[in-house]
Amino acid sequence: MRLQHNQDDSLHALTKLIAKENTDWQQLCQQACHSGEALSTCLVFFSDLEPTPLLVMGRDWPLSPKWTLADYQKIWQKKAFYKPITGPDSHAHSLIAVPIGRREVKGLLLLKYQAQAPLLNQTQRLLLDTLAAHAALLWQEKLWQEPPWPAAPFVELGQEHKIFPSQRQREQTSRRLLKRLTKLFNDVPIPINAFNAQGRCLLWNQACEQVLGWSKVEIEAHPAPLQLFYPGLHDQQQVIAAFNGANNSEFQEWQPRHRNGQLLTMLWAHIKLPNGDTLCVGHDISAQKEMVHIQRLATNVFESSYDGIMVTDADHCITHINPAFTRITGYRLDEVVGRYPDLLQHLPAERKLYFELCEHFKTHDDWQGEITSLRKNGESYSLLLAITVVKDEAGQVLNHVSVLSDITYLKRHEAQLRHQAFHDALTDVPNRLLFGELLERAIAGAERNEGQLAVCYLDLDGFKAVNDNLGHAAGDKLLIEVSRRLGLITRSCDAMSRLGGDEFALLFTGLHSSLECDEIIKRVQKIIHEPVDLDGEIVRISASIGVALYPQDADEAELLLRYADQAMYQAKKQGKDGYVFFDATLPHQEHSRQQQLALVSQGFKRGELLLYYQPAVDLQTQNVVRLEALLRWQDPERGLLAPSDFLPIVEGSVLELELGLWVIEQVLQQIQIWHEQGLTFKVSFNVSAGQLLHADFTEQLAKSLAAYPASFAQMLEMEFQETAVQADINNAVAVLQRCRALGISVSLDNFGTGYSSLSHLNQLPIDTIKIDRSFISDLLSNAHDLSMVTSVIQLAATLKLNVMAEGVEEVEQGQRLLQLGCTQVQGYGISQPMPAAQVGDWLTSWNSNQHQGR
Repeated sequence: MRLQHNQDDSLHALTKLIAKENTDWQQLCQQACHSGEALSTCLVFFSDLEPTPLLVMGRDWPLSPKWTLADYQKIWQKKAFYKPITGPDSHAHSLIAVPIGRREVKGLLLLKYQAQAPLLNQTQRLLLDTLAAHAALLWQEKLWQEPPWPAAPFVELGQEHKIFPSQRQREQTSRRLLKRLTKLFNDVPIPINAFNAQGRCLLWNQACEQVLGWSKVEIEAHPAPLQLFYPGLHDQQQVIAAFNGANNSEFQEWQPRHRNGQLLTMLWAHIKLPNGDTLCVGHDISAQKEMVHIQRLATNVFESSYDGIMVTDADHCITHINPAFTRITGYRLDEVVGRYPDLLQHLPAERKLYFELCEHFKTHDDWQGEITSLRKNGESYSLLLAITVVKDEAGQVLNHVSVLSDITYLKRHEAQLRHQAFHDALTDVPNRLLFGELLERAIAGAERNEGQLAVCYLDLDGFKAVNDNLGHAAGDKLLIEVSRRLGLITRSCDAMSRLGGDEFALLFTGLHSSLECDEIIKRVQKIIHEPVDLDGEIVRISASIGVALYPQDADEAELLLRYADQAMYQAKKQGKDGYVFFDATLPHQEHSRQQQLALVSQGFKRGELLLYYQPAVDLQTQNVVRLEALLRWQDPERGLLAPSDFLPIVEGSVLELELGLWVIEQVLQQIQIWHEQGLTFKVSFNVSAGQLLHADFTEQLAKSLAAYPASFAQMLEMEFQETAVQADINNAVAVLQRCRALGISVSLDNFGTGYSSLSHLNQLPIDTIKIDRSFISDLLSNAHDLSMVTSVIQLAATLKLNVMAEGVEEVEQGQRLLQLGCTQVQGYGISQPMPAAQVGDWLTSWNSNQHQGR
């Protein structure tokens, strides 16, 4: 910055020197002294034919008989220019010489310093060269105006000779002087131009071409060139006024336009010449202005960032913090400056983190991770920490910048979501997902210990009558009470779960025989038989229980639960209020499943499967944002069947991938048809877990897309459920990334019904979260559902994801979602799924209704 100030000051002084009507040698020496930051200066002209210098003059130059012509010529011959030298009457290295050479003119511009002469920077050399050239021109002008005068050694300025011509001569020669200066001005890297009184361009140097973009030929040929870079009439008037102003040699800030239309910021000094022409000296400060803006912006970002920022030096000592750092940690600037970051008091398990990071940054330039620390007041909080190394051009470490994001709230939400994902929303007992994990752990333990365990599948008898006669609220209370009672008879090593509706599962470990299991089940029946008071209504219920044993019946969690379910249906058939152990000789249900799968396969081959489309809209714009493709089966005997009636049968079979690829092909064909009709829709399709993780899925998808225009991929959105990625998250992420690379957007469907870790959500390459309809149906009456929906919307905003609500059936639901920040909705309140042929008419009707509503 100091260099820039020196440059600006020197340019300003140079313009004053050129502008001054009575410029003389004294002012030239003063400017040289200022530009070179010297103690005194001297100009000397000499000739090889003369025994003494022709002219010696200067500012505060100490006259001394020790200086001879030989001393000046010695400097010239050795070319000892721009560097410290020693003179005959000075201390060592206290002089700097600048050459003066133009045609027959030969001379030196000498600068004297108090002690050691400094090294001149590029700007100083440029200005001193310009002054030396100007001195040569003045000398030539003097010789042209007056006869050569005799040698005059060490003549002080103004003491012996009158150097400058009369006022009339100056006016006559101002144009000639400008012409002689043109070559000099054309080469200097400073924009210099000149205009006559009529506004025509007389001088346009190379720097002007580089800065403003117009060539010299274009500018000189234009009748009013000022209009090119000052197109506004007001700006033109101001420039003309500046040409004629009193302080025309002072730098002022202007904003001319580049040839490409870019607005520049420049400093211009407009110098009035005696004959009415105007000489302009400029300096482009656009980059400086932009740098100042960037610095101001960086400062504002640093100060206003919601995340805490901590800057340390190369030795890891804290140098700067922002206000958010104090808000998050509790530490003020004066409490942390000069200290090491370990003052943040990481918890015992992470005390070695600081030293590990020091070692890490010896070979790496960044680090990111989650840690737990203590605030100044001792409160524990979760922190997402990102550290980046700042290096100079040589690769040396200058600083470490740490960004601290307080994720305590998010971690609490993650824990809440995890609990909600693993527990039943009504009873707060483990759900099917958690029960499956507990069962797998129990099997592993039983295998190690050669133990036995039992899985019991319960279905409450008489629950539907309670719901129908006393209402859903009474039914909910009954379920809560049954959950409480079942929890009383399960040990810490056992487990229980509400699987859904009025179905429960129990896991008993450490068994030695089936007889022991009989005793446990009888206790279960007894505790369920006990009467329940439901707001004054005493009800009694029972349970049908199916039991599967490990290792007798199966050694896999899924099979054990399935076999217990099959045994429960046998208990129902036998008259309820009983229990049945799984009988491996009666796998009729599996046989039935195979029969149903064959029926689905036959229907698929006969062309009975088709797609319906359900619109999703933006509540703010009322525009259709996408159509979801939904599978239907037009069974000749049973009529139109929903996916839930036949897709579970297909899962895990060969038909699963084949059917999924057929859906994608049908969607692409329909997009083509709509495109030809002038309709453009984004269409989403669903993929199952088996389809998504199939080895050939992405390859087959790419082949399907290749048959259509490339833009069609951007009109597709792939929806998957959380359960599809839980088995192999890494493989699932890779598949989703390949799908997005094809141009397809990705949506996480039925969010909230399974378990999604915050880290998994960060890892999954998704664009949209779809809130499950189960949370929307009671949004207006159930505080828990409202809290869940609010949390998901906030989570989506935090992760910068789009959010959509499914199952919207009432206007009030849409209004509440809009208040919560969810604008995109889908459900029967918008439209039921419809055949593709009806979409155009529905869209016309929808747009018409919205227009009338306005």
